[in-house]
Amino acid sequence: MAGFSSSVDIANRALQHCGASRIDPVLGFTEQSKNASETAFVYDKLRRAELRRNTWTFATRRAVLRAMDVNTRLLSPVLWSSLTTYYIGSIVADQSGTPWVSKIPSNLGNDPLNSAGAWQQYFGPLTASLFDPTQGYFAGEIVYTTAGDGTYRVYVSLISANATVPATATAYDPTATYTKNQVVTYLSVAYMSLIDFNIAQTPTASAAPWAVGTTYAIGNSVTGLDGIKYTSLVNSNVGNDPTIDSGLNWSNTGILTPWTTVFVGGAGSLNWLEIGGAEFPNGVALSPMAIVYPLGTGPSSQAATRNIFKLPASYLRTAPQDPKAGSNSYLGAPSGLVYDDWEYESGFIVSSQNSPIVLRFVSDMSDVTLMDDMFCEGLAARIALEVSEVITQSSDKLKTIAALYKQVMSEARTVNAIEAGSEESPEDDYVSCRS
Repeated sequence: MAGFSSSVDIANRALQHCGASRIDPVLGFTEQSKNASETAFVYDKLRRAELRRNTWTFATRRAVLRAMDVNTRLLSPVLWSSLTTYYIGSIVADQSGTPWVSKIPSNLGNDPLNSAGAWQQYFGPLTASLFDPTQGYFAGEIVYTTAGDGTYRVYVSLISANATVPATATAYDPTATYTKNQVVTYLSVAYMSLIDFNIAQTPTASAAPWAVGTTYAIGNSVTGLDGIKYTSLVNSNVGNDPTIDSGLNWSNTGILTPWTTVFVGGAGSLNWLEIGGAEFPNGVALSPMAIVYPLGTGPSSQAATRNIFKLPASYLRTAPQDPKAGSNSYLGAPSGLVYDDWEYESGFIVSSQNSPIVLRFVSDMSDVTLMDDMFCEGLAARIALEVSEVITQSSDKLKTIAALYKQVMSEARTVNAIEAGSEESPEDDYVSCRS
């Protein structure tokens, strides 16, 4: 097995440094042992501390933050449930409150903490703005629309400079290539693509998707999970998945069904992905912002006063916003970056800026498979340093591990700095004037 794959891997590496027995990889931190108990107690605390100490390239992310106003709402991901089916874009929270976003449709029974292929950690904005057709939204921004009757729909922008109305479906284009679950309109009817690489397939009425609880009669047609049309060969045909039926109850027509009028997501613009609302109980919910003022001067977004921007999900620390700006400085004077007026208060940025902030930051990365191996080695040494005395009662072992930690984490930071490259400092007024 190449590299580190889990938190237990890192903990076991730490126990190796201590000369102690490793944790059972199946039981993990639930194992009834002193080694499991001690490493479990410090793991997340030290992981966050080590991530925050440095601008690690693997943990650096960007998120678009928009100044809050009276219509801004807070994203409220629900706790993940093994009994709920999620779709692409669904945002849930794990047991510790960390938000995750679904990468696949029909996402059922995949625990975000143990299903890297089905979920990825969410690092986007935690607020949603009321959609404004005069704005051009960045990719990744979240908006909502409402009919004013207490219901709403939540969307995430898929492109930048996005001013299209989220709820208006895009007209079918025979030259475009559509992916599974994308929705178009054709002759005033909305259709959803059932397949990837869907091109030049004119939308038409298609056989409905097979449903496990529906009883079919001879001649009834359905669309299987593989996107192929099947015809029932018998009456009282219920619970027989046509894709694995082997011809007993269903006939495989061999005809691909590219479109359907049954949706698993919203029927809106291709430039937006619907991720929540009253009609999507498995999507993300919204809640009012509860702010204790004064904080800035809100709730408003304007150029004349200071505005507030809520920090994104899994934020740990700010990274240099544009480290390569002004790399060709004249006479040594910085030429690209200027100081900003951002102030960090209570989970918000307070600034006189009223345009969206594209924030570059170090995230609270919890997916070990995305971590650099050298960082994992350093984190393992740090964990070993903290638990060594409790587990080994050896001061000599503690000194050895302390030296090891200093060495491996220093090497990790050095390699990370080489990959990140040089960083341009903000403009110095004195140097600029002298030059």
